[in-house]
Amino acid sequence: MKVSVYVISLLRDKERREKIQSDFSSLGIDFQFFDAIDAKDERNSDLIDGMKHAGLGSVMTNGEIACTLSHQFIYKDIVEKGHEWAIILEDDVIVDRRFKDFLASFNNKEMSKLEKDNLYLLGGMKGLHDYPVIGVSFFNYIKVSSAKFRRVNWNQHKIRRSCCYLMNNVMAQQLLDLTQSFGTYRADSWKYIYQNGMIKDFYIDEFIYHPIVTEGNSNLESERRSVSKEKKPRSKFQRKLKIIRSWIKAIFFSIFSK
Repeated sequence: MKVSVYVISLLRDKERREKIQSDFSSLGIDFQFFDAIDAKDERNSDLIDGMKHAGLGSVMTNGEIACTLSHQFIYKDIVEKGHEWAIILEDDVIVDRRFKDFLASFNNKEMSKLEKDNLYLLGGMKGLHDYPVIGVSFFNYIKVSSAKFRRVNWNQHKIRRSCCYLMNNVMAQQLLDLTQSFGTYRADSWKYIYQNGMIKDFYIDEFIYHPIVTEGNSNLESERRSVSKEKKPRSKFQRKLKIIRSWIKAIFFSIFSK
């Protein structure tokens, strides 16, 4: 059984769609575009406004809510179509032969190695900062297809981005249920989902790349920065100290945490 690959993309973003189509076709990867909810389309105004009345909706930007809705509709599609596992990508990721190799051997036998209460990240954490954000285990890992997923041992609450992950139908239904009971939350609020017991462990193998986010290449980032307060920049000494401390913690927890 082949795994379904969803690529979330705005219908109006023709340039990104053409690049994804070209990249995936050259690698021989089957996928389907999933039309993202467009926050700038007035036809979606009522839908977005309706998500602001519960959960974190009142403090989220329209773009964040639209992003969340896009992922929620994919979860619904996964459940309704009975997909046991599915890969969800956003259209700004960069894939290469490693992704093709993973898909080529990702069969029922390999799927059976996965646990449905774990979230498997295919990348996206690199480039967030110039220092380690998370610590992954040197010893606790699982080989699935061509990937080597390592368990995140340190800073699970710092996991962010929803650009490339492997989702199962059980967790997809749980996330839909969470929206019904709690209300709106950000698509990459993995910390909140983890704290609610829907994710036991995070596993990651960085074989899909996400470019460094700027206001120029991300509509969502531009919107977020326009409403957020500027943080006071660290001094050169503080930056170096932060990098050193982060590396020490990442290495320590990668070795000594079970």
